[in-house]
Parts: sequence; C-alpha cells; structure tokens
Amino acid sequence: MTSADVELEAIVQRGLGAYRAGLFFEAHELWEVGWRDEPHPVRKAFLQGLILVAAAMHKLTRMRSPSGAVRLLSKAHARLAGVPDGTGGVAIGLLLDDIARAASAIERLASEGRTELDASLLPRMEAHGEAASSASSASSAPSAPTIARPRS
Repeated sequence: MTSADVELEAIVQRGLGAYRAGLFFEAHELWEVGWRDEPHPVRKAFLQGLILVAAAMHKLTRMRSPSGAVRLLSKAHARLAGVPDGTGGVAIGLLLDDIARAASAIERLASEGRTELDASLLPRMEAHGEAASSASSASSAPSAPTIARPRS
C-alpha cells in the first residue's frame, strides 16, 4: 500500500464516522477536503462519489427533497461506476448496488409524499472484503429506524 493509499483511506474513515452517525453534511465536508487536493483522477472520482452520496442523504433527510436526492445519487453512481472495487478500502460494488436500491426506494417514497428513509436503505460504505458478510446479514437484519430527523 502506498502512502497515497494510506492517506486516502484515512480521509475516507474520517468521513465514514460522520456518515454512519447520520451527519451527512459533515461527511460531505470531510471528504471534500481530500477531494480538492486529490490529483489522481480515479481517486478524485471516488471521493466525489462519496461526497454525492452524502449530499443526497442530506438533501433527503434535512432538506426534504427526494427529487434532489435521487438526482445526486444518479450522479454518485456515474462517478463510482468506473472506480475499482477496494478503492479507499471501500466495497465499491456493494455501494453501487445500494445507491441504486436507495434511489428506487426514495422514488417510491416521493410518490407517496414522504421523505423518511428506513436506515436499512442507507447506501452502505463497507470495508472491501467485509461486503459479502455485510450483504448477507443486511438481508436478514430486522428493520432499522428511519434516518430522517430534523436538525436542531
């Protein structure tokens, strides 16, 4: 692993803490710092994809804009589609599947006039190599609480 790989994984981990806590704007900001300075085009696309996922979740949960969230998820999917699995230590294939699943669920919610998203539909950003066990446990996990909550 190169020093650039180690640095990228550190940037990813900082944002993941915020993302997993439902602090999507904060995750976006943490990843954006790394994105601005990243010279490598694939790593830059990877970070931009993460930023867009976090922005989509912020758009849905805080701004109550399902159409904006779906649009950002579509852009995230496009950015991440060419990124090799394991970049930044993340299971990209799982994330891409989850982005598509979340976008579909958000569209269904929007058709019902709702903006809350069950936490089990949040696009997962799992460590590369742990995705297989995570994918199988997610399908049998009990329903999680919703992640839409007002910001104070």
